[in-house]
Amino acid sequence: MAVSDAVVRNLTTIYIAAIAAVKAYGCASGRSFGGAFVLVAATTVVGLILIGTLTWDVSHKAKHAVLKDHVHEMCKGGICWHGVAVKSPASQVRFQLPQHQRQQMNDGAGHGLRH
Repeated sequence: MAVSDAVVRNLTTIYIAAIAAVKAYGCASGRSFGGAFVLVAATTVVGLILIGTLTWDVSHKAKHAVLKDHVHEMCKGGICWHGVAVKSPASQVRFQLPQHQRQQMNDGAGHGLRH
């Protein structure tokens, strides 16, 4: 998951925290900021956070593309293991039907077919 995705998911919380921070700064410094200033300042802070995380995500992806420093990834049968070494036990997991269900499937009983 990209950092900017987490920021976008929590945008409301970050925005409210930025408003509270601007108001707290005003109280601590003995100033009284107007509502319009608080909204503009909080929006600027949230915008800078979002631009910063997007920039970090893009530069991170570009660095990995240039260095070809890919995380180990193994895909078989539509199941992909991200970040798992190909030879690790986790990548060797196999799924099988229990013996009685395999027998029913082979007989056609699993699909309602009778011979």
